[in-house]
Amino acid sequence: MTTSAPPDAAGRAVPHKERPETAGKSLPRRRSGGGEPRWAPYGFITPFFLLFLPFGAGSILLAVAMAFLSWPLGRAPSFAGVDNFRAVLFDPVFRTGMWNTLRMLVVFLMVLMPLAIFVAVAINQLSRRTVNVVQIVLFAPVTMSLIAVSVIFSLLYDDNVGLLNNLLRGMGLSGLPFLSSPDFAPWAIVAMRVWRVLGYYAIMLYAGLQSIPDELYEAAAIDGAGWWSRLWHITLPMLQPVTLFVLVAASVASWEVFAEPNVLTDGGPARSTYTAVMYIFETSFGKFNLGRGAAASVLLAIAIISTTLIVSRLLRSRHQ
Repeated sequence: MTTSAPPDAAGRAVPHKERPETAGKSLPRRRSGGGEPRWAPYGFITPFFLLFLPFGAGSILLAVAMAFLSWPLGRAPSFAGVDNFRAVLFDPVFRTGMWNTLRMLVVFLMVLMPLAIFVAVAINQLSRRTVNVVQIVLFAPVTMSLIAVSVIFSLLYDDNVGLLNNLLRGMGLSGLPFLSSPDFAPWAIVAMRVWRVLGYYAIMLYAGLQSIPDELYEAAAIDGAGWWSRLWHITLPMLQPVTLFVLVAASVASWEVFAEPNVLTDGGPARSTYTAVMYIFETSFGKFNLGRGAAASVLLAIAIISTTLIVSRLLRSRHQ
């Protein structure tokens, strides 16, 4: 049986005083999100960390530790200090691989980024139904096996029976040594890589374009801004976060390039397409020197991190 609060002189009900046992205590809050506990999000990401810690972070730590060991395959490892790093840094083959990787990376980004932005802006002008079809066509090359693409391009680039050289000869021109000349081979590989990933990165940039408000373009058009002015002062600045991601992802992929030169040229001619990852593979599994291969991997990781920081700093300084 419940009792009501006693009335005051005016006949109004006066609430009961706070009970001593509940005084100073806050009532428990109701759970938000349909009663899900607060630890639920951490439970969803736990499987990732259970796999990443042993196979991801564990592998990284193992590679760093191996870099300080002299470990010929089949023999017991011994501590070598920084001897592996010294041997790798003074190895002219490693320096050649790093230089080839760097110059192909720079040219790859210089060709890829303007083309990807142009394709993304062009897609943005199409109707929704047409965009869906174009996205499927653009994304198709990246779904193909990298080895299969390399074999196809080796047939296209062939000096004697290649389609490109046959087309050139059909127009009365002389064929080009796409894969047999040190002056052409690196850029033939860059062209193949641009063809394969152009649509992939263009779709990412197109998705970034969808977040730019149309009101900005309408206001700029009213002020008399032309297409180029809108692109330079609205599209590119607003697209900076996605552009940064594309640049970093493409840079990391370029530092790790291996399959294309391995299939097309095997690092030749005259080591003009020999890359840093090819050196790591050859040292670790060709010469069975795991310690020196791990040291080269650590140096490559430092180069990748440095490139990421430089690209991020340049884009942020330009935006500011």
